[in-house]
Amino acid sequence: MIKSAEFMVRHGMNADRVELDTYSRAVCEMMQNGLKEKQEAVPMIPTYLRGEKQVPRDRKVAVIDAGGTNFRTALVSFTRDGANIENMQRYDMPGAKEPVEWEDFISHTAERLLPIVKDAEAIGFCFSYPAEVTPDKDSRVINLTKQVEIHGAEGKLLGADLMAELMRLGVPEKKIIVLNDTPATLLGGSALLKKSMYGGFVGLVAGTGVNTCCMLPDKKIEKLGIKGNEKMLINLETGSYCGFPQGDIDCEMDSTLSDEGKSTGEKMSSGRYIGQLCLHTLRAAAEEDVFSEKGREFILDLKFLDTPTADKWGSGKLPKGIVGEDAVNMVYIINEIFDRAARCVACILCGILMLTGEGADKPVCIAVDGSLYKKSRLFKPLLEDCMAIYAEEIMGRKYEFVTANEATVLGAAAAVLLN
Repeated sequence: MIKSAEFMVRHGMNADRVELDTYSRAVCEMMQNGLKEKQEAVPMIPTYLRGEKQVPRDRKVAVIDAGGTNFRTALVSFTRDGANIENMQRYDMPGAKEPVEWEDFISHTAERLLPIVKDAEAIGFCFSYPAEVTPDKDSRVINLTKQVEIHGAEGKLLGADLMAELMRLGVPEKKIIVLNDTPATLLGGSALLKKSMYGGFVGLVAGTGVNTCCMLPDKKIEKLGIKGNEKMLINLETGSYCGFPQGDIDCEMDSTLSDEGKSTGEKMSSGRYIGQLCLHTLRAAAEEDVFSEKGREFILDLKFLDTPTADKWGSGKLPKGIVGEDAVNMVYIINEIFDRAARCVACILCGILMLTGEGADKPVCIAVDGSLYKKSRLFKPLLEDCMAIYAEEIMGRKYEFVTANEATVLGAAAAVLLN
């Protein structure tokens, strides 16, 4: 066993600790509990949204997409020829670089909508953070993740506060639907598909954060106490799952963060944290003489490592001076961390297939968005390998990964038009 492999096992950071069968079943059990009662981890948030029909054409919706890194606005419609996105504007997400107040966030959002809202019949607001959806399809903020800080956000109604500010600015009252980015990804990724070709639909965001959603019959959502077989989108918030086995370097990194102990699954599997985790792991390995003196010096001098750079190094495009055994050890450590991230996400997807029972006949459409899936050289093939091994070969399920450009923007518009 090479030095780096021994090191990873010694610290509990080896990828195969996330055993696909064990943790797929554990995640599924947590999902089932979340459908019965309120819980903090994997809360299974009902969205009150429907998504099985085809999206109506030639109607314009103003869209806000408040993501983990970017804040975007656009005017969206669906036509015979596909989706039409007009006036797309992109900004930094408020609170991502420095803390902001809730009132400033709402004011920022309203002002960015003003140039397009007059041409829209309604507003779709994609909000990529935990929020409790109300039966009228507004959303009450639970908390902020991904190290975004908006003071005073907790407990506030996004749609109501935004509409009040727009009306103060002279905009006539319009319908607003607020949804999470993962239901938006499901709706956006499937908006232009012939939906009868699929046996079910799942949404996956694998980018700055990691989350999933699915569609379930009303009667399965026991905590709502409603009957019927019409399917509702459920935002699982699976990044909050804390049952995956952490190593001691995970715990060390977590102790440096403001939300220590929370959303540990997301910290093991999302683009916001993988680079940081690679840096902490490489530094610990350097301290334990896994690397040569020259390699040790290079690593200990590193102040920051983002996920795209870690991905590049793990793919063999190494920094100057990292050669020979140092190269082998660096590539191995980074690949183990990406492999473990892929295993975590695969367990979540397989847990959903267990929960829904879908994919035995027609394939399940897994609509995916996010930079980790779309841009990483390492993550996507590792995830696909895990799914082929467990979902396809062992579970016997059919599935198809589907991506769409600007899926969350399209999905926010589709949510309005379908509901």
